[in-house]
Amino acid sequence: MEMPEWLQEGADAAGASVEGSAAGVVEQARFFVAGVADGLDVRLLELADRQFADTVELASGARTGEPVPVDGRVRGFVEAAGPVLIDAIRELENVKNAACAAQAKAEVLFEVIERTRQVQAGVGASALGRGTVLAVAFARRESQWMASRHMASAARIVREMPRTLEACSNGILSERRAAIIVSGTDYLTREQRGDVDQAIAGDPDTLEVLGDKELDAAVKQMAYAFDREAFTKRLRKAESERHVNLKPVADGMAELKALLPLKHGVAVLKTLTAVAESARNAGDKRTKGQLMADVLTHRLCRHLPCDGEAQAGPADQRDPAGQAAAVANSDCLTAGSADIHLDLIMTDRALFDGAADPAVLTGYSPIPGPAGRELVLNSAGQAQVWLRRLYTHPEANALMSMDSRSRLFPDTMKRFLFDQDQICANPWCGAPIRDYDHIKSFTAGGPTAVSNGQGLCQGCNLAKEAPGWESVAAAGPDGRPITLVRTPTGHSYSSTRPVLPGRTRPRGSPRRTPPGLTDPQAEGPRPG
Repeated sequence: MEMPEWLQEGADAAGASVEGSAAGVVEQARFFVAGVADGLDVRLLELADRQFADTVELASGARTGEPVPVDGRVRGFVEAAGPVLIDAIRELENVKNAACAAQAKAEVLFEVIERTRQVQAGVGASALGRGTVLAVAFARRESQWMASRHMASAARIVREMPRTLEACSNGILSERRAAIIVSGTDYLTREQRGDVDQAIAGDPDTLEVLGDKELDAAVKQMAYAFDREAFTKRLRKAESERHVNLKPVADGMAELKALLPLKHGVAVLKTLTAVAESARNAGDKRTKGQLMADVLTHRLCRHLPCDGEAQAGPADQRDPAGQAAAVANSDCLTAGSADIHLDLIMTDRALFDGAADPAVLTGYSPIPGPAGRELVLNSAGQAQVWLRRLYTHPEANALMSMDSRSRLFPDTMKRFLFDQDQICANPWCGAPIRDYDHIKSFTAGGPTAVSNGQGLCQGCNLAKEAPGWESVAAAGPDGRPITLVRTPTGHSYSSTRPVLPGRTRPRGSPRRTPPGLTDPQAEGPRPG
């Protein structure tokens, strides 16, 4: 069996070098764990809690918004500790990622060594490798199923994706995010996968700022460009695997999960949301989530057959068997086409000329051009699809702008920002957009314009209002809008808008940082 390149070095004494190297890793890992545990002792937390309680007590006698009179040394301690702790969190995250890369190499190496041992022991080909996954699962303290997934991903990364492995080893890429790259390229050839690996993981600056959803979209767009037919077949295969399952969870509850085609899933969610919001507006005291769950249960358990079918009696008096018999001969067993209102971003050549450019269904992953056309040009005539065409800049591919004189963003501008950002605009968040925010606040003179607007989740929008946060709108090297965020600890982060159809993200382009904000990769945090 072929061994990884990093094992072939020193092949004359492979057994000894593997044993010695693995033993060295074990020793260093144990030393590191002990050092970290001693470095952040629990007594530090007790002291910080006590200081917080003392400060709250002093603040109770002051007016809201006024600085609390505390000892200068205490104030200096608080201001200096925050940035250093953020640095510690970042470096420990880097260490976790590097450890995952070393663990992946150890898993691949263990599989080779264990298979070699089994062959030497006379194990037949049909049983070769048996017990390998279980041994790794025990070491990772997880199930065989999870361990098998991790080992399959590790084998692909270690053997075929050197840039991804390097990014993990350098701390930039986590195990979870590396798995996103692997899963998005699993149907490509080894050579094509290597090209995606080089393009995505070979650009650390871009990889650093991509959130999970953005990374997933970038990988899928590139994979689609390599093999459009295979990508489309994968989509069709995924639709054939639709199913429903139930998993018991804590406190007498259960999780009902349905894997559906995207258009049907969107239609189901929008229907439940509309009914729940209507009930809330009518004065129902249940939460939106409670109402959606109750409506789903009621409509499934008290379901009437489709129009034109014989009724067996009132729905609430029919037994389950009678319901099933009434439904069995009706059209209720087919999903049909959903009436949906979608924001679909496509190039004109993909929509009208049949070009293979991928489309973007706002808020979801990229889809093949043919699948986007099918959403719009429904030949069956069973569904109504409302389409908003969105125009992009001919060079920068950013959506064209609009503005308003109002403090609040009008509905049309909210839809524009939603299509521009697609998910929360803060780096790495990936949550759905709930609020529409002025990058430079309205009270500070920021205009109500798309150029000064962004879509944020509720949590990020509330956090941005805390003292010490600063945001600046700017243009990236490729002309697309970016936002630079500075935290109270002096750290700065940049956020770019998703890449739209008809253009790929340029690799190796430097990021621009306006005056007054620091680039964390260039300068690190500013002193508190």
